[in-house]
Amino acid sequence: MGTAWLDSAERIAWETRVMRRRVPLYRAGIAVLRGLNAVTGGRDRPSLAVTRWHRVGPQGSTFVMDKLETMTGRTDHPVTSRAELRARTSFASRLARAVSADEWPQIIAEYERRRQGAAPQYRYVGHRPLNAESHALMDEAWVRGELPTDPYRAWNVLKHEDEGAFYSSFFTHGGARGYPGGETNPDFRLGRVMFDVGWREKASLEGEREVLRRSRVLRATELVKFLRVEVAELVRSPTVSSGPAVAARADVYTREVVAAVADFVKPEELRSATARGERAPSRRRASAIDVANTIAKALPPAVSGQAAPANRQAVTGARSGGEGQRRSPRRSAEPPGRATAS
Repeated sequence: MGTAWLDSAERIAWETRVMRRRVPLYRAGIAVLRGLNAVTGGRDRPSLAVTRWHRVGPQGSTFVMDKLETMTGRTDHPVTSRAELRARTSFASRLARAVSADEWPQIIAEYERRRQGAAPQYRYVGHRPLNAESHALMDEAWVRGELPTDPYRAWNVLKHEDEGAFYSSFFTHGGARGYPGGETNPDFRLGRVMFDVGWREKASLEGEREVLRRSRVLRATELVKFLRVEVAELVRSPTVSSGPAVAARADVYTREVVAAVADFVKPEELRSATARGERAPSRRRASAIDVANTIAKALPPAVSGQAAPANRQAVTGARSGGEGQRRSPRRSAEPPGRATAS
């Protein structure tokens, strides 16, 4: 149960066996979808080619995630209507999105990594890896008071330490697809945090099997819904609806403000120097170091076997003095999951 199961070799072996059975089916399914796309898509249809997306991984590193291209245009612009969705997709790409086939290349790539003996980069069940923009949305939600501090701090530690996953309990048990606006919805962001943190505490083999079973049921439900909508839109095409204009207003929660405040809730390794309690040398000391460095660059290199010039020793002393002003990062005595916001 819990982290004992999440970190076990038995979990890796079980996941790999599941991948071995599913990967041939996923490859065949992608080939069928591409063939269907060739005969049903228009001139500007998505290619259903494998594309690579940047995500934030453990230790704050950035890695790439394989997905099928199921939409044309800039994907960082959310779709706001069915008419726009149809204009940027094809029948085959919408089908792929309905059954989550756009995620299959991730599983295929992970299985090939494991066959080559590499350490797992993805798990089957856990938290979904996010891009930098999504992390910024989560930071803003906490700064605005939409997320409780302790779970959000624990969620940041979880993202910092654990690998991402293909499925999450939020998707299967929390109704993630039912929130209007997706992750731009405050309730969606709250559900993401609570389900991800809760899963780490109650994870088990039976729990993962249940998530996979529920994911199959949800995909079947989405497939039925997809077919109904497609038939209805063949009869009557959706129209573009223009909502009322919203007046722009000044918001004190700018990206810079959010980043600065949210810095204090992150794991210490990901905080800025200011949030870690470090401070730069004084301005007078920094100026002395700059002058010393300038003089050092202008001097000829010391000849081997001769004593260093007196002014070179002064430079060294200035450098060491500057370094002595730096303080080591301040460690919090309280566990990350129980600390309060600054």
